[in-house]
Amino acid sequence: MYNLEKEIYLGNSKNVYNKSEGISIIETEYQNKVYEGWHSHENAHITLFLKGGTIEKRKKENFSVSPGTVLFYHSDELHLNQNTLFPSKNINIEISKNHLNEFDITEELLKIGTANTVKTKLLILKIYNECLIGDAFSKDSIHMLFTDLASNKNYLDQFSKCPNWVYPLYELLNDCWNENPSLNELSKILNINPISISKHFPKYFGCTLGEYVRRLKINRSLTLIQKPSASLTEISFECGFADQSHFIRTFKQQTGFLPKKFQNL
Repeated sequence: MYNLEKEIYLGNSKNVYNKSEGISIIETEYQNKVYEGWHSHENAHITLFLKGGTIEKRKKENFSVSPGTVLFYHSDELHLNQNTLFPSKNINIEISKNHLNEFDITEELLKIGTANTVKTKLLILKIYNECLIGDAFSKDSIHMLFTDLASNKNYLDQFSKCPNWVYPLYELLNDCWNENPSLNELSKILNINPISISKHFPKYFGCTLGEYVRRLKINRSLTLIQKPSASLTEISFECGFADQSHFIRTFKQQTGFLPKKFQNL
């Protein structure tokens, strides 16, 4: 059992970006078997699993990890990984203790913010894309994106004090993610005035109806697009987009990447 220092991971850390600014983005690949014992990391971090998979064990819970999984790690939190698939690839967003203190963010608040896995996943991809762009605006953009990621403090409690139609709407939208329900259609199903949905939707979902549905569609497409035989036309249709051009535009808007570039990551 051992503790890994900042920006060090068990796999091959291919690239480390933005490390002088309190937020490090570490691109890690796993081509061969690595240490499978208990270990921890000096800093808190969020990991997006892009390729491969693993079984992750912690003291009180286990995770079956596959492409698209997002996990939060407290600093010094013990965990181990077994049955890793090769090749695997992760993007790790690591935050120093000083940076968290400077922005008055606790690890627990950051964990709560990342519980919105769809939004977190898309923001991590935007942060990663800014690293690859690496121009004069990238550092500020990364900090803004991270602030957005950490600001969703009440996501886990969003349904605890809300009208009784909000959670059924959440379930309905997540169940019909590949469809394009209109506000009037949703209001009829839920038996609620469309004006009420329109007025209160941003308060409970953090964005407009259209933005929320687009996030769901692109989130599902991330898994489909990794398949070797994936056709953008087929994915566009399966995810409920009007055509391939609409899918490509929306994918770029939500992740920062063009679909073909994301396939080659």
